[in-house]
Amino acid sequence: MAMLCFGLFAGAMALNAIPLTEDVAQSKGRLWNAFQFGLPLLMGGMCLTRKRWAYMAAVIYCTLGLALDLATFVQSLTGGNDPWEYLLILTTTAVLNFLLILLGGRAVLQPK
Repeated sequence: MAMLCFGLFAGAMALNAIPLTEDVAQSKGRLWNAFQFGLPLLMGGMCLTRKRWAYMAAVIYCTLGLALDLATFVQSLTGGNDPWEYLLILTTTAVLNFLLILLGGRAVLQPK
């Protein structure tokens, strides 16, 4: 589970490396970058503690992340002005978010 969080971190790093249109690049701020990069690392570290609350926090974070990924993916497909690399990384982070929801939910619901 922690490795999936670190995969999300790598996906966010890759998304930041792709040059986008000027409007999208201007909308990124320091807080957004901290959210994109720092939170998956924090979630991965918390999941290493194997506490139920850490898994639940990862499920909540990934639910929001998956919703944002799907909304961005649909907007990219209908707008048609984003590079294919962006769509590929967006799909990858969506799959990682989904897997984290599955694994985290299973860890939360398992009896000790």
